[in-house]
Amino acid sequence: MLERIAGPLVPVAFVIALGFVAGKRGKLNYSDSRLISRLVLNWIFPALLLAGMAGTPRSQLLDFRFLVATFVGMMGMYAVAFAIGWYRYRELKAAALKGFVNGYPDGAFMGIPILQAMFGPGSLYSVLVLNLVASLVMIPLTTMLLEIASGKGSGAKAFLASIAGAVRKPLLWAPAIGILLSLFAIKLPPVLADSLNLLGKATPGVSLLCLGLIMSSVRLNMSGEVWMNLGLKLLVHPALMIAAIVALSLKGAYAQQMILLCALPSATIPAMFANEAGTYRSEAATSILASTVVSVVTFSLAIYLIDGGLAAA
Repeated sequence: MLERIAGPLVPVAFVIALGFVAGKRGKLNYSDSRLISRLVLNWIFPALLLAGMAGTPRSQLLDFRFLVATFVGMMGMYAVAFAIGWYRYRELKAAALKGFVNGYPDGAFMGIPILQAMFGPGSLYSVLVLNLVASLVMIPLTTMLLEIASGKGSGAKAFLASIAGAVRKPLLWAPAIGILLSLFAIKLPPVLADSLNLLGKATPGVSLLCLGLIMSSVRLNMSGEVWMNLGLKLLVHPALMIAAIVALSLKGAYAQQMILLCALPSATIPAMFANEAGTYRSEAATSILASTVVSVVTFSLAIYLIDGGLAAA
């Protein structure tokens, strides 16, 4: 059991620490992290998803119960955190950003290397489904709420514009191509598949190095709000996903993977939104950093419970 838990986490922690040290020692800086983020999100991660989805059996893509469970688990957490944020602040921007921080797990940077170590390349499908819900629902919704709070035009227009912008990004159209190829049973030419895999295999290591670099630029400022976010993200979120999976009678590897994804710390994108909005900046950044550190313990617990058969209950 110790090997099962430590095996995926120790290499992840090592690479994150490497990026953190590089940032603290000035070998790389925050501008470098933004460049690396664009490289990951616009080039190597889309290549990995396209190749992975093209090789996914069609039967897996048509499991709509899994899609519904993912939507309920993620947006349910967003709604709970938003409601708490509204009760605490009575301010739309802060409430929306609190929902975003707690509802969006770091599937891209941490989820891929951990799940691949535990379940193999087929786990990419779970990351894709999570990314679709975040990109087509959560991010546009947050954009709309922030636009409404700022009084800048129509919130509905902001929502539609955000969806249109998301669809144009490689992070969505690349896996969409892979899904179409899988649905129509079209195989990628071996040379093209090998080329995409060669590029995509850089995703886990580069992503984790970038995450450590981003963390090195965040100043830790613990507060009651941050502690609440830690409880919501690392404990309540996976519990909500378990409830959704049990309610829909889902079992097997994909159900386990989505529970583990929701047990991951918060993604870094909400901190960028908070910085742009000029609200909830310290709380968002500190919550992301703290949840990444604390998740070493809570994620180990999640792996232990998964192995104990909780997900199949």
